[in-house]
Amino acid sequence: MAGLGGLTSRGDGGEKGSFKTALEEAKRIAREVAKARQVGQTQQTTLSSRSKDAALRPNPNIERGIATSAFENENEQRAREQPRGTVPAFSQNVKSKSPIEEMVTSSRRTSTSDNASTGNIYSGLTSAKKRKHRETVTPGEASGLISPCDTAEPSSARTTPVQADGKRPFAPAKKPKRTHTTYDEIEPIDTRTSRRSSDWYENINMKQKFSRSDVETLKYVTTLIKRSQNRLGNDDAERLFAQLRQRIHQMEFYDFISGVVLKKSKVLDDGQGLPVLFNQVRSGGVEYPWDIRADAEALYLRWVTGVVDPHLLRGIDTVKKTTGSIKRTTHKLKVDDPNRVSCDYIGAGHIQNGQWWPLQICAMRDGAHGEIEAGIHGKPYKGALSVVMSSGGYADVDEGTTIQYCGTSGSAGKPTAGTNYLKEACRLSHPVRVLRSSALPARNPYRPFRGLRYDGLYDVIDYEILDEDTAMHRFSLRRREGQDPIRYKGVEARPTNEEGAEYTKIRGLLQLSS
Repeated sequence: MAGLGGLTSRGDGGEKGSFKTALEEAKRIAREVAKARQVGQTQQTTLSSRSKDAALRPNPNIERGIATSAFENENEQRAREQPRGTVPAFSQNVKSKSPIEEMVTSSRRTSTSDNASTGNIYSGLTSAKKRKHRETVTPGEASGLISPCDTAEPSSARTTPVQADGKRPFAPAKKPKRTHTTYDEIEPIDTRTSRRSSDWYENINMKQKFSRSDVETLKYVTTLIKRSQNRLGNDDAERLFAQLRQRIHQMEFYDFISGVVLKKSKVLDDGQGLPVLFNQVRSGGVEYPWDIRADAEALYLRWVTGVVDPHLLRGIDTVKKTTGSIKRTTHKLKVDDPNRVSCDYIGAGHIQNGQWWPLQICAMRDGAHGEIEAGIHGKPYKGALSVVMSSGGYADVDEGTTIQYCGTSGSAGKPTAGTNYLKEACRLSHPVRVLRSSALPARNPYRPFRGLRYDGLYDVIDYEILDEDTAMHRFSLRRREGQDPIRYKGVEARPTNEEGAEYTKIRGLLQLSS
């Protein structure tokens, strides 16, 4: 490289220009070689006319009227004498490439023909998101256990013929778009049947006034608990259990509950209060009926967290809209309700078997089901978390411990989000919460006579495709073992008489049919 300083009349500037030109020509020819390799003609074909022209193209410095050194002319002559399909020898005189230049050259050699022609320096690189996706292993592959939901095809796939009237027997017809109605009068409705408000249990002011009769009324349940433990094995044990069951159902709607009353009555104490009924360590060897245990725990969890308001529609704003002969009642969750519970969790959480709500929005408030109207609630990467068994014309089959549950109708062969959530729950093998609605057909023996009832955890074990055009799937659900029975009959049935009577009062305030 000695003697390069005097090659051109522009000194060092001319030297840099010639090196830059040589590097560009080398890169151009390298791209053409990569293109030839891609089509499988690296060894058989010659460089394109474009490459030849580029190799034979005179130095731009000559066009500008700058004298070119004999060294540069010698390099051009070497390029003409090189074997076809090789890089010119003058590239050996160029300084060594940096690591970044090497990476760019390597990526260009492996890029597609389009990228090679356009010179995209980032072609061939893979994003971190795509690399992570390729390395992901499903739970079934990791454990070696493949679920029926891991297979590409469902257990069966068939197309159900459309009826003459255009309806499909497996799903209801799509609802027409609702026309917007302008109401002349909008009136908020107070649906409380009692006039008392609740206090937060942890902020107890023991100096505040309270009624001793209220304390004694609430304290009576601790007396019944003591009697049930002292008279174990006597003939009146069942009578005491019946009294306990009725008392707990009545306590849910006491409108005098406050923090100081709970504290004074000791109804939440571990040694003599509600925990004795559902905590076997505290039960003193008494085997309380399973429904009493569930109801006592649900009431305890509500009160101990400060939710002592007995109102069925607590945390919900109710509005009655009227225009002419059209009347409509709407419910909306309060934005600032501190007692609202998230529904985005897997499993039963704090929800007890048989727990009941008058409206679906109430179940959403308490964290049982995350949709006000939809029957499937789920989240991406978690799948379905809860479903509601209701009417609506779907081809559901309810046999209690097993359920055939339909997804929702898609379009153009694409499943809806709810259907995909159920498929994901099947693949991940995690359970979903199942709620049954009073909107189920009257012939269904598991139907609650009013509202919605939580009936336990079910596994999504398989699915079938009823119609490929609408991507209608039907899923097989099976109730998990080890849970208390479904509370649809007997003294254990929910809703209780007290719950039904309280909701009837609310519907009367709203001027709705009972």
